[in-house]
Amino acid sequence: MGRAMHKENLPYHVFCRAIEGRPIFRSQEDAYRFLFQMYATNHGSPAFNLHRRDIQKAVKALLAGEEMPRTFYVEKHKPLVHFLSFTEVVNHYHLLLLPNFENGIPLYMQKLNTAFAKYFNLKYSRKGALFEGHYKMIAIETESQLDAIIRYINVKNPLDVYQPGWREEGLKNKEEGWNFLFTYPFSSFPDIFGERNSKFLAPESIRSQFLDRESMYGKKSYEEFLKQPFHRDNDFQEILLDKHV
Repeated sequence: MGRAMHKENLPYHVFCRAIEGRPIFRSQEDAYRFLFQMYATNHGSPAFNLHRRDIQKAVKALLAGEEMPRTFYVEKHKPLVHFLSFTEVVNHYHLLLLPNFENGIPLYMQKLNTAFAKYFNLKYSRKGALFEGHYKMIAIETESQLDAIIRYINVKNPLDVYQPGWREEGLKNKEEGWNFLFTYPFSSFPDIFGERNSKFLAPESIRSQFLDRESMYGKKSYEEFLKQPFHRDNDFQEILLDKHV
């Protein structure tokens, strides 16, 4: 299973799916709004009466490595969590989180899902719960699990957006699919393996403890590392949570 990590400083794979697998990222506006909520609720709460174009502009600034203007959110506390990976996939999302406080992840997830559900229900004139029960969360305890989850969140899931059904059919154009990963904005792949340096992921001093390229691929190129086969044993089934393996 690989070398164990320090128990007091474990990252967690968090997964949340919409009720009945219904699409929740129906448009780019929805996807940008989720990223906005993802950032703002980690620091406090979003400001009221923000125009959607301004929100997209603010998120694009974050993706470009710039700070979000303080007029867009009310800062109430230090970040509850640090992000090590994230991706949005039509009807669900995946996060790899490092808690910054005790109970930081539960507090954060409650704020995030509540804020996005409120936006979504208002926009689409619906009522009731948006997400399927309680989110799922499991600790990543070994380096081999960490390697697997990094590939899973940043490669396999974004490719579901590029070509739905590719896991059964295979990629029709591998080069095009690979290039898609570098340009898909709603994933941390461009931050970890490309040239993007967004404000969403944890500071480098924290990220380097978990996302150090040398420890992940050794002498291999990162493309070779990312394209390694995914494990199918019970331990890896467990950390993937949604069973899409």
